[in-house]
Amino acid sequence: MHQLAAVAGLLGAAACLAERLAGPVRHCGPPAVALAVMALMASGAGGTALVAGACAVAGACVWTALAAACPGARAPAVVDLATMALMTAAAARAGRHGPAGAHPPGMRMDAAAGAYDTRFFLFLVACWALARAGVRLTALVGPAGTGRPLSPGPRASTGGRAVLRELGSAAMVVAMAAMLA
Repeated sequence: MHQLAAVAGLLGAAACLAERLAGPVRHCGPPAVALAVMALMASGAGGTALVAGACAVAGACVWTALAAACPGARAPAVVDLATMALMTAAAARAGRHGPAGAHPPGMRMDAAAGAYDTRFFLFLVACWALARAGVRLTALVGPAGTGRPLSPGPRASTGGRAVLRELGSAAMVVAMAAMLA
C-alpha cells in the first residue's frame, strides 16, 4: 500500500509542478517544495527531515498566501499546502514512536496484523475536501459587502491546466492521507 500511495503522491506533486511551468518562474517554487517533501515521504524519510519538510511547506504556504498573483487562484493552493504541511508534521511525529524497521516513518500500519485505519484516512480526506469546497463557495459568494463574486483573474488557468492542477492536488492529499492512515 505504501508504494502505491507514494507513487500516486509523487505523480500528483509532479502534475502540480508541471501545471505551473507554463507561468512565471516565481510560481514554481511552492510546487517544487511540495514535490521535494513528497519525495522525502515516499522514500521513507522521517524525524528531522520531515520536520524540515513540514516547515518548508508551511513557508511555501505563507509565500503563496502573500505573493500569489490573483486572490481567486491562490486560495486552493493555500489550502493544499496547509494540508500538506500538517500531514507532513503528523508523519514526522508518528515516525518517532514506531519500532525500527516495522514500517515506513509516519505510517500507522501494523506490520503483523495488516491493520489500516480507514476512518482516519476518510477524516483527513474529508477535511481537505470541505476546506477546498469552502474556498470555491467563498469565491462564488464574493467578498463581504460588495455583492459581486470574486473573479479568478486573467492569469487563472483554464481547461487542461486546471484539471491537471486539481487532479495533482487530490492525488497528493489522498496519497499522504493513505500513508498516514
